[in-house]
Amino acid sequence: MNRSRILALGGLLTAALTIPAMPALAEKKEHFERHENNGKHKGWEKSPGKPFDEHDRRYYKHPDDHRDGRYDYRGRHDRAEIRQDFKDVRGARKEVSDSRAELRKDSGELRKDRVELRRDLRNGASKAEILKDRQEIRGDLKEIHSDRVDLRNDQAKLDAARGELRSDLRKR
Repeated sequence: MNRSRILALGGLLTAALTIPAMPALAEKKEHFERHENNGKHKGWEKSPGKPFDEHDRRYYKHPDDHRDGRYDYRGRHDRAEIRQDFKDVRGARKEVSDSRAELRKDSGELRKDRVELRRDLRNGASKAEILKDRQEIRGDLKEIHSDRVDLRNDQAKLDAARGELRSDLRKR
């Protein structure tokens, strides 16, 4: 078959499938005529319901002089001890993130050293070179172990600082 016949048959097939679907795809005009103000929220025009009551539940939370919603919580963390606890928590978080970064860096270094050892083994490097690569890997493993210990200690410090802050805030 040549191209023109294929195009003609494709057009006929497309028309045969779309013509029965036309009524389902058509939109009714009366749908849009029913709504007089499209896009506007009708809820604002409704009545407010019950009138304002001074014994409303939401006003029992604060004293009468704070009914406008502005309540000053700044005095809560004013004490120097609490501020210092916040600083301790922030410093402990920084130490934990630094320890994690150090551990990640040392793990990458170990990966690179292992790749280098594999390459040397495949290429038939000298025994001294292979021995040096293995010593580097052992050193990297020791560094990773010490980094993990440091990370555990830093996480314990962070937990202790958070606990102290929590207890100081509860005392208040």
